[in-house]
Order: sequence, then C-alpha cells, then structure tokens
Amino acid sequence: MAVDLRIASYNILADAYIKPEWFPHTPADVLRPQRREEALARRIAELDADIVCLQEVEPDRFAALQRELEPLGYTGVLALKQQGRPDGCAVFHRLERCLGHRAHYFRDRLEDGRISGHLALVVDFDVGGDRLRVACTHLRWDRPDRPVEQHQGMQEATELLEELVQRDSEALWVVCGDFNAQPGEPLVRAFAEAGLRDAYQGRHQPTCNANDRAKAIDFLFHSRALEAQPVRLPELDDRTPMPSETEPSDHLPIAARLRRA
Repeated sequence: MAVDLRIASYNILADAYIKPEWFPHTPADVLRPQRREEALARRIAELDADIVCLQEVEPDRFAALQRELEPLGYTGVLALKQQGRPDGCAVFHRLERCLGHRAHYFRDRLEDGRISGHLALVVDFDVGGDRLRVACTHLRWDRPDRPVEQHQGMQEATELLEELVQRDSEALWVVCGDFNAQPGEPLVRAFAEAGLRDAYQGRHQPTCNANDRAKAIDFLFHSRALEAQPVRLPELDDRTPMPSETEPSDHLPIAARLRRA
C-alpha cells in the first residue's frame, strides 16, 4: 500500500493559558474545562485523520482525549515541554505500524539563559514500505522585528530542519504545528528553502484570531515526494469569536490528504 493518508494539526489551547479577559467575545460557559474537553474530542474525531498532531496539550487533557479516541482506533503519545511549562505536543494515530517516537528538545535559550524547553515530538511510521517521520511542534513566539539570527522561533526552526529533516533525507517527512509566524516571513520560508512543500501554499486562510486579528500561523509542510490536498477551513476574520460555540480552541485545525507524488 502506497502512502495515502489524512493528517491534521491542531493547537487545542491549554486550559492553563485561558484568562477570560483574553477572550472577551467568548461566553464564559464555552471556556469551562469540561465543556471544552468534550467539544475538543468531538472536533478531533470529526477530522477523521489517520494522524492528528496536537499542540498545547496538558496531561489531564491528553488522558481525557485518549479515553475518547481509543474506541475510534487511535493510539496517542505525549511529550511535555520543560522548564515547568504545563503543556506539550501529542500525536494520535490509527496506523498499524508505528516504529516509535522521541522528543527533540530545542537548545534555544530564554532571556535568563535557561534552555527554553520547547520541543518537536517525532513519530515514525512504516506506511506501505515507506518510512514516514512526523514532527509535531509549537515554535516559540518572538517579536517580528527581532533580527532573524536572534529570533527564537527561527532558531528552533533552523535546528529542527538541520538536525532532523536534513540529516534523514531518505525518510518522507511531515512537519506541522503552530509556527507563530505568517506566510512569507523568514521562519516559514526556511521550511520551503530546506526542500519541504507547504500543503496550503497559495491557499492560506486564517487559522487563529488573536487580539482581534485573524492570521495564518499554523502550517503543514511535507516532503516533495508527497502531494497534498489541503482541507478548506471555516471562514475566520477579525470579528470571529474564538473559542466559540462551534470551535473549542482559539485555533482552527488544519488538515490535508497526502499521497505519493
């Protein structure tokens, strides 16, 4: 069986990062942890993806999603950020041959000199004889006006590309997550310059509405040996409340069908 699967990426918004004043257009009831827990499980199941990469996942939320998704055939792994951060990255999948996983912790440093604790969770699969490596990450936000060589998200992206993707170019790669950068910015361009393709190239839509500004900051990149059919997203603009009655996170999930080119 050749590669033919559906993959999704979704920042599910950690409860620890919810302050009602940050979401003034969202009813308080929508932000309740129990309600969001149920809504997130439904939203992820609706994606009907073979591999789901999640960001801002807390241990309790991971356990709850496992309970809901296991009956649907999914297996999940979680890797938490370091430096006391409450969340991390998780990957759920329903593929038969998972070859293992590991967390790659970036070496970029905080202002006080400590390692940031951000990571990429890499999960390996055998798909019809092809080795598929999926990296789920949440790159650090940094000021857009910071010089490229000092930009912390850029440092993480460069490390991911140089030490993971380019050192194992024989594998088929998918790199996805919340990049905290927009199309055309140096951080995003770095992935294309490293030889990966943007599944949404030419079709970007806003994926997040932060501070009443809709923008595309979630990405799904893949090896050139694969071709992608991206899933169209719900319409989102500066006035769209997020989270909402229909969307349990402040991000929309993105997804694409990937096949051998």
